[in-house]
Amino acid sequence: MENRTLVSQQEITKFENAIQDIINLNELSSIKFLCSGFYDETDYDEVMFNLIHAIESFDQKYKLEVTLKELAVSIPVMLPHAREWAKVLHKRILNHPPSLVVYIQIVKNLDVMNRNVIISLVTEIKNKNHAKFAEAVDQLLSAI
Repeated sequence: MENRTLVSQQEITKFENAIQDIINLNELSSIKFLCSGFYDETDYDEVMFNLIHAIESFDQKYKLEVTLKELAVSIPVMLPHAREWAKVLHKRILNHPPSLVVYIQIVKNLDVMNRNVIISLVTEIKNKNHAKFAEAVDQLLSAI
């Protein structure tokens, strides 16, 4: 996943092939590797969305509780270089009530460092778009 700057078509192709290779491993720990591929400074958002879809594809292979926990503990590998993409992942969780309910329980049981990272991200989301995210963020924060 070292090609995350994606400055040429060749790098994009290598990066997309790496995503597929990681998915094909069919291992839950692959979520962390996928998270390490995000980069806020890329000009190719569609490739970053391929990472999101790859991470979400694990929901078809594993229980939601398991995939969301692996995602939660993998978020720190995205910082600081992919903070915006970490927020995109959290917006998707906040916008999906069944995932949010599960995620609340996961975040509640995380170690302090990981929990604080997630609190910081969702607070930024709420502050930037209060009308859309306040209710879901408040639900998460009040439960943890």
